Amino acid sequence: MRALLNKVIIWWRYRNVTFKHLGAGAQYRAKSSRFAFAEKIQIGANAHIGPYANLDGAGGITIGKGTIFAPHVTIFSRTHNFRHDLKALPFDNVVLTAPVTIENYAWLGHGVIVLPGVTIGAGAVIGAGAVVTKDVPSCTIWGGNPAKQIGTRDVDVFNALAKDDGSFVYTKLGHGKTLMPLPNR
Repeated sequence: MRALLNKVIIWWRYRNVTFKHLGAGAQYRAKSSRFAFAEKIQIGANAHIGPYANLDGAGGITIGKGTIFAPHVTIFSRTHNFRHDLKALPFDNVVLTAPVTIENYAWLGHGVIVLPGVTIGAGAVIGAGAVVTKDVPSCTIWGGNPAKQIGTRDVDVFNALAKDDGSFVYTKLGHGKTLMPLPNR
């Protein structure tokens, strides 16, 4: 009974949500997620948006195929004017917008915040709790507040896997997890 009730609640919550584009196999329907200006949000095939996501699409958001958001990811594509020709304090009634682009197979960890105008490159990994204020190159690993580059991924391996549509983690390996100890750093 509880499962049926959850399905009804989710259907009710998203019955009027229409994205600019929704790719095949994309997952976004959590009771707890919010999508402002959904008509300006594009979600690629097999993208997975975790629970408690907060996406503000006023300036436009593009999410590439196979991208994964952990829970509590927030993306802002607008902000208040608090600098230029200010007419009130702490900000005025001007809203500034800039598109956010997250390219294919990126992975955003728990609690990541992405600010307006940012592009996150293909295969990039953003660590939990990071605040992304500037563009992130492909196949790099970022973390912190503000986020900075802390590592890289093997570009050749990424490119080889990205050529095969069957290499998406949930397509290739399913949703099961194998627990292993974290290697020494």
